[in-house]
Amino acid sequence: MIVRLSDNIVSPLGFTTEENYSAVERGERGGKYYEGLFGIPEPCYVSLLDPVVVDSRFSAMCHSAHERYTKLEKICIISAADAITKAGVDASDKRVIFILSTTKGNIDLLDNRNDFENGRENLWVSAQLVSRYFGNPNEPVVVSNACISGCAAQVAAMRCLQCDGYKYAVVVGADVLSKFVISGFQSFKALSQQLCKPFDKDRNGLNLGEAAATIVYAHPDVARISQDCIVMRSGSLSNDANHISGPSRTGEGLYRSICRTLDGYDVSNLAFVSAHGTSTPYNDDMESMALMRAGLSEIPVFSLKGHFGHTLGASGVLETVMSMHALMNGCILKSEGTENPGTVQHVNVNMQMRKTDGRAFLKLMSGFGGSNASILIEHKKSTDFDVDNRLNDNKVRLSIQSYCRITDDTVIVGGQNIVTRDLSSDVTWLSQIYKSIGLHYPKFYKMDNLSKAGLLAAEMLMPESQDIPKDDWSVVVLNRSSSLDDDKAYQETISAENYYPAPSIFVYTLANIVTGEISIRHKIFGESACYIFEHFDETKLEQIIRDTFSDSQVRVIIGGWVEYYDDHCDVLLLRVHRDDVGIELTKDNIKKIY
Repeated sequence: MIVRLSDNIVSPLGFTTEENYSAVERGERGGKYYEGLFGIPEPCYVSLLDPVVVDSRFSAMCHSAHERYTKLEKICIISAADAITKAGVDASDKRVIFILSTTKGNIDLLDNRNDFENGRENLWVSAQLVSRYFGNPNEPVVVSNACISGCAAQVAAMRCLQCDGYKYAVVVGADVLSKFVISGFQSFKALSQQLCKPFDKDRNGLNLGEAAATIVYAHPDVARISQDCIVMRSGSLSNDANHISGPSRTGEGLYRSICRTLDGYDVSNLAFVSAHGTSTPYNDDMESMALMRAGLSEIPVFSLKGHFGHTLGASGVLETVMSMHALMNGCILKSEGTENPGTVQHVNVNMQMRKTDGRAFLKLMSGFGGSNASILIEHKKSTDFDVDNRLNDNKVRLSIQSYCRITDDTVIVGGQNIVTRDLSSDVTWLSQIYKSIGLHYPKFYKMDNLSKAGLLAAEMLMPESQDIPKDDWSVVVLNRSSSLDDDKAYQETISAENYYPAPSIFVYTLANIVTGEISIRHKIFGESACYIFEHFDETKLEQIIRDTFSDSQVRVIIGGWVEYYDDHCDVLLLRVHRDDVGIELTKDNIKKIY
């Protein structure tokens, strides 16, 4: 359990949480109708921040004139600065960790119509610029897990505070819109040309939005609790193991996540569910299935997408902040845009703002790659402050049962050279590996190179005897370049004279898709997560694997470094077990293997 100290939201509805909350109470909607936006031929409803207002706000506060910041970085800094000031935290303290949640970051810089230096599109660059603005000495964590990134970042914050010695976590979620992002969603026919209608029988697609939101969390030991407070009590990630771009028809992954998050909790305390609620037919149906299976069909539900649009990497943080303030105010927010609820299973959609005496809420998110997340937020009385720490000690002995190392010319499994590249062959290197190990999985040829590399490495790690239920397995991947190889390929489809966005490419412009492909192939229903860092770091890798094992239900992790960019392959994937047989998981042993 960790304690919320402060928060902020920057959106078209306001530049503080208070402004945004008041706008939502008034029923304001940020979405506007645009034709020809970013040169895109199809019209759409989106929620955009005014760049002139952003620049004005940033100029009034910026004290780092030697740096130049993008719109994304500016709104991150504006949001974080307000929250940090209200928290009274010294952000330059080494006990503070910055965690950035984003799906596409500065992806708009790929259009080459800017004067920023090459490489600024890397997600880790933005994270470093934001954390260094505040003088923070630590390497920031980037969580890029599609639409669940904001909730996944809060789960990461809980682990950092409870397992890694940090005392404060500044969680910032942000994304901005561009031709790249909007055209990609349009290629899936996922956008509505009207204001969205979450859980409505006539819903026909989502609206996109841009925003930044920040929550400053603290370990209970340093939170100075003298009054009622809001805490994040638990959280869980699960995979559908079903499809990389479509939600499970049974709500499998989200159902599993909800059950883990609420394990042992009295659900009569729940005031409401703050749903993902994208307004797409399949997502809202999937959520209704998961809620029904979890026995939560009668708990009031709302979606905030009608106010802000889908703000991607910001949404999990922004919607948690709004829901926190609703809980503190004893309110259940209206699901704006919903007129006639209609999903495959009954959902108790909240149609009007009303009062509640509930003391907790459940936040749900789902996204591409089969990813799902839920977190439990509780309003605790200072007189009833029991520290409920569901995370186990992450210093238990963990063992590397097997490992796979793939470079540009060799494959090594458990210390043995398995495949050597034939430079005279016309067959690609990854296809050579596929054929050499005798894999028969036709979907392989539809994948991008990042997913192929990760899938091949995972394939060579699977034990002959798979007696551990895959419910208890997790897939955790770190890399440097996110999905930039595919990002550049997709950019070409919208930059060419014959504008033709390709959904088959766009779906792979998310780094976490590799974890989804591994989960689907081996029916792994546990956590799947993707983190971005500047370079391979055995200390970070050990820490993240150990932090994931702090969930007592995790028995096995397929985890490591999976990098593929510009025809260069750099993979180290480990199969790690919670036992004392095999190579001990330590940073020194990881370094030796790498």
